[in-house]
Amino acid sequence: MKGVSFVGFVAPLIALFIAIVWIGVAIVGKNVNAKDLVFSYTALAAAFVMFSLNLGFSLKNEEYVHVIQPHLTLTPTCVDVYSELATKSSFVVFNREKLSSSLSLTRTSEKTGIPQFSDDERATFRKNLIEFLRVSVVGHLLSEYPDWDPDVKTFRGKTHVQFNNSEEGAGQNSYYSIAQLENFIKIEVDDFDISEGVGITNGLTLPPNTIISSSGEDLIVENPHVRIKIYFEVEDGMSFAVPSYIGSTLRLDQRDLSQGVINIQSNIRVIVFHKKQRSGSPDRLKYESWASQIIDTIRTGFSPVFTQNA
Repeated sequence: MKGVSFVGFVAPLIALFIAIVWIGVAIVGKNVNAKDLVFSYTALAAAFVMFSLNLGFSLKNEEYVHVIQPHLTLTPTCVDVYSELATKSSFVVFNREKLSSSLSLTRTSEKTGIPQFSDDERATFRKNLIEFLRVSVVGHLLSEYPDWDPDVKTFRGKTHVQFNNSEEGAGQNSYYSIAQLENFIKIEVDDFDISEGVGITNGLTLPPNTIISSSGEDLIVENPHVRIKIYFEVEDGMSFAVPSYIGSTLRLDQRDLSQGVINIQSNIRVIVFHKKQRSGSPDRLKYESWASQIIDTIRTGFSPVFTQNA
């Protein structure tokens, strides 16, 4: 879509330039003594130059990077996202054990301490941790933000929000069923069903002409206005301790290891790219709000604390 959008943006300018040159050669060049015609053509050419310059300098790409830092813990039964917030992702809470088992992310021994991996085992473990985060983020968005433009009504001071839940109800918006999402973003968990984990939600309703895809481990959501790329990083190191936070600072207490877990740091990095082709669009604020809501939804579900640096 990025290449097609750029061609659609530049092609009219090229066509207009060719037309102006052709008019100059075929008409004006043969009537150079018609001063009014020459003057009008000069004004036309100057207007095209000014328009091109304004187009180049006024419309700009804008890129923003947001980082959410989930703190992962590994217990004998599952991987979990550690959080001190009441807003922790319910998708993670209710599906962590099944998802961990499907990805072989359970401790192989009741013994405390850091698991010992070979190089191949460590690479597989990291890959499965990233898949855990990928699936959890998709499931969390399905649960908490399934519709970018819900029907909001207020009755006597009470707000009722109704989300679309079908392709027919999406209208001009883009709709992806859960089965389509699993296919387009290449979810690699054969015996885990996202549809069972998110309850009544049947899919995602996104802005018109939005395409969802994956590039390796990354998730990409793109339309003519904005491109959102979500990718995941998992730290190689581990520690066996009791985690807690003071403000946004992580503490790992190794004094009482009877309650200790394996601690693993990770990042969910979200890059929002606003395209210059639509930077002056009347809908710009609506798309900015949509992108911000995606980031806020992920942050509230996966951040360990409110004060975490964005």
